[in-house]
Amino acid sequence: MNQAIAVRNTGLVLLNTFFPTLFERLGLIQNGKFIDEYSQSDAVQYLQFLATGNSFAEEEFLPLNKILCGLPISIPLKTFISITQENSELIEGLIKAVIGHWPAIGDSSVEGFRGNWLVRDGLLTEYQDHWELRVEKRAFDVLINQAPFSFSIIMFPWMEKPIHVDWEY
Repeated sequence: MNQAIAVRNTGLVLLNTFFPTLFERLGLIQNGKFIDEYSQSDAVQYLQFLATGNSFAEEEFLPLNKILCGLPISIPLKTFISITQENSELIEGLIKAVIGHWPAIGDSSVEGFRGNWLVRDGLLTEYQDHWELRVEKRAFDVLINQAPFSFSIIMFPWMEKPIHVDWEY
């Protein structure tokens, strides 16, 4: 049996369709590929900032981010990123846009959205041909079927294998 890895930010998968554009606007990818390994590492930290609003994250909080950015979980990364005001506003603007396009969740604040949807416990398990992410269920998950974006299978050109998301509602 494959060992499951605890994940604290499983809700990031909700925003996966926006990652390529976000990474491009942050200057991390060009022509659908990360510019270099530093850009890939920065992308991991930017995703953590997207989920939590914090520019510091211990390794234990980054396994999903690493997979979403095409990195092996075992590679150690820096735990801090310096985020400019412009990039912070870009990321918060993304969350505000998502809130605006998902009427079912109401008029949530950026921090409320992060707390209710992005910072979510789950388990990540590796299989030969894919990853499986099981998301912790919460009462308001009944609204997930009204989300205006897809997240059941996630695969980017820079990823080795897809993530299959199991988010019951």
